[in-house]
Amino acid sequence: MMEERILIAGAGGQGALTIGKFVARVGMEKHRVTYFPSYGAEVRGGTAHCHVVMSDTEIASPVVERATVLVLMNQMSYDRFAERLDEGGLMLLNSSMIDADGATPRGRTVRIPATQLAGEMGDIRVANMILTGALNHFKRIMDDEALLRVMQEMLGKEPSKVKLFDLNKTAFRIGAEQAAKLG
Repeated sequence: MMEERILIAGAGGQGALTIGKFVARVGMEKHRVTYFPSYGAEVRGGTAHCHVVMSDTEIASPVVERATVLVLMNQMSYDRFAERLDEGGLMLLNSSMIDADGATPRGRTVRIPATQLAGEMGDIRVANMILTGALNHFKRIMDDEALLRVMQEMLGKEPSKVKLFDLNKTAFRIGAEQAAKLG
C-alpha cells in the first residue's frame, strides 16, 4: 500500500501552494489525492502551506498531522513544521533560506540550495520547481510524461508561455540532478 502525506510550506509568493497543486494534479493520474491549501493574511510574506495526501486507498483526512514528506522553503516554515516529520520521513529544505543546523528528529534531511540555484538560472521564482524535482527524485510519485503534460497545462500553452515552461522544466531537472548527487 502506498500513502504519502506531504506538507509543503514557504513564504507567500515562494510557490509552496503551486508545488502542492502540481504534485496533486500529477498524482491524480494514478492515485487518490487530496489537496488542502492553507493561506489567508499570510499571502505574500507570511507562511503559506498546503497538505497533499496521495494513496492507493481511501483517504480519511486531507490534513497532514504527521508528514512522510516535508518540503520547507523558508526559516519560518521550518520553525513551524519541522516537528511534524513522521518516523523515517523525508525533509527537503531550501538551504538558501533555512539555517537548520540540528539533526532531523525522526527522518532524513536533504538540503538543496533552491533559491541560489534558481537565481543562477535567472529567476528565483523557479526555486519551487527545483524542490519539486528533488522530491520526485527521492519519492518517484510522479510519472515523467504526466509531469511534463501537467506542467504545460498549468503554465499555459500559448506561445508567450513557452519560455516559462522551458524554464520550469529545466528547474525540475536541476532539482532532480541535485538530489541525485546527494543520494
